[in-house]
Amino acid sequence: MKKTTERVETLAAEYVLGTLHGKARQGFERWMMESVRVRQEVWFWEEKLGALASEVPEQVPPVSVWHAIEKRLWPDIQAANDESGSSSRWLWPGWSLVATAAAIVMAVLLVQQPRPSVDGQLAGAVVQADVDDPLWLVSESGRDRWLKLKPVAANAAETGKDYELWIVPEEGDPLSLGVIPAGGVYQVTLNDEARESLSRSRTLAISLEPVGGSPTGAPTGPILHVTRLYEL
Repeated sequence: MKKTTERVETLAAEYVLGTLHGKARQGFERWMMESVRVRQEVWFWEEKLGALASEVPEQVPPVSVWHAIEKRLWPDIQAANDESGSSSRWLWPGWSLVATAAAIVMAVLLVQQPRPSVDGQLAGAVVQADVDDPLWLVSESGRDRWLKLKPVAANAAETGKDYELWIVPEEGDPLSLGVIPAGGVYQVTLNDEARESLSRSRTLAISLEPVGGSPTGAPTGPILHVTRLYEL
C-alpha cells in the first residue's frame, strides 16, 4: 500500500471519522507510528472536522430518543424498569457509565482542544471497537510528572508477550514508557523529554512485544492501539 498524498489524506479522514476498520485501521496506525507526515495529517483532520461540530446548532433530543438508546444498550435493565414502572431509567451499569462519559468527554473536547500547557492535566481512554468498556483509562499530571493507566476491560497479553506503552511524538521516534503489567494500575514518572513530547502530541500507543519489552528501543510488534489525550 503506497503512501501517496491522496491516499494518506483519505485514510486520515476516515480514521478520524471512525469509518476505518479492521486490518486497514491497524495498518494505518502502524503508519502513524512510523511517519510524522501521517500523524500530522491525522491531527489536521481532527482539528478540521472538530471545528465543523461547533457550527451545528445545539439540539436537545426528546426523552423518547434517550430511552430508545438505553433500551438498545441495556435491554435487561430497561425491561426490568418497564415491568416495575420504575422511573430510575438512569441507573446505568458502573463501568458502562464510565465508558459513555469518557466518550462524551472525548466528543466535547475534540471540538475545543487548545494546546495543553506543560503544567496542564491530560486524560483519555484506550478503547476498542468491539469492546463496550474502555480497555484502560489514562490520566496524567503535568505538575507531578506521572502518567497512570487503570485497567478496565483490558486482558493480559498472550503467553510470551507483553504490552508496551509509547509516546508518539510530533517528530522523531516513539518514546517507550515501559511494559504495562498484567494487572493493577500502571504508573510511570515522565522525564522532561517525555513530558514535553506528550504535551505537544497528546498521543499514546500500545504495542505487543516480546516479554520484557522491545529489544530494539522501537516498536517491533503490532500496534494494537493509538489514542489521543485531552486537557482537563
